[in-house]
Amino acid sequence: MKTILAKAWNAMIDRLRRDQLLGATVLERGGWKHPWQVTPSWDPENERWVAEIHPGFVNGIDTEIRIREDEAPADTLERLGIDPKNAAGGRVDAWLTELPLQPLTQWRSIGRDASPSSVSVSGFENIVASYEKVPDFFLALGAGEPPEGFFAPVGTKGGTRLLRATEIVLHKDRITTGTDWTFGAGVDGTFAQFDVIYRLPPGAREHAYIRTTAKYEPPQRPDALERLRGNWEDVSYDPLHLSTVYLLSPEDTPAGSEPGPEWTPYVKHRVFWNLNHAISFEPPRDRRDNITMFTGLAGGVADGLINQMLADINDRNAALSEFLGNRTIEGRYWTI
Repeated sequence: MKTILAKAWNAMIDRLRRDQLLGATVLERGGWKHPWQVTPSWDPENERWVAEIHPGFVNGIDTEIRIREDEAPADTLERLGIDPKNAAGGRVDAWLTELPLQPLTQWRSIGRDASPSSVSVSGFENIVASYEKVPDFFLALGAGEPPEGFFAPVGTKGGTRLLRATEIVLHKDRITTGTDWTFGAGVDGTFAQFDVIYRLPPGAREHAYIRTTAKYEPPQRPDALERLRGNWEDVSYDPLHLSTVYLLSPEDTPAGSEPGPEWTPYVKHRVFWNLNHAISFEPPRDRRDNITMFTGLAGGVADGLINQMLADINDRNAALSEFLGNRTIEGRYWTI
């Protein structure tokens, strides 16, 4: 066991107290920004928050955002052949390399004036509400905590500042899987069967594109039972959660207030490099033929009855074959 002399300990404490960092002022920002870096700012003309997203590429191709013509950069209008004098309220796809501004208009409340993210009810007097947790970073800055119950007034625990958040999500369109049904009369050994098919949805875009949403919910994988029944269709894009933009209000801001220029922005980034994207794809396997019987019994009348009894077996066998022999499409993002 080592011993520290009291004199040495007191000298260290004095030095730490004397030399501790009380604050810092940024005199100049660095010139380099990583791909997908978000810089929020207040747009006084339209009275809303916007974000400049530093250009990031997917498979070496520009990423797009969809904005109004009259808000598009001059480079976007020139590329699309639109006269700036004729730019109106139509929507255009601007490349991030053209430095468009992404409007941030979908905000969710976190903390003092938040709505429950889920509610469970087991009787009128037993209603349990769950709220999104306020990050510790914002609690330390004075954000208030959520209400303590479903019927509780606006939260009073913690500080008095309000917190808002919006999500920035990357999308990449891709081919999708679905079901194509064929129907029979029973006498041919089938009632209803489906094939798993691959198709590119109408309007699919070559460029990856960015969308904003109040809360990010990853798409759910198709339920295995629904796949077996043929009652499903895969999503036609792959999302990637790029970042979360937070806005923190001044002290004592009334609950329910809309974010304004006096709010302070913060960004949580999740992606920092250009991306590659690819899908897993296996050609569909051939399905086995239906079982049919042609005996000629009773002048051929029995053949129809036998095949109708086989039809249900064939349909189930075909569904199982499609389920086991054909995979859903899955996309992946990665960086090098």
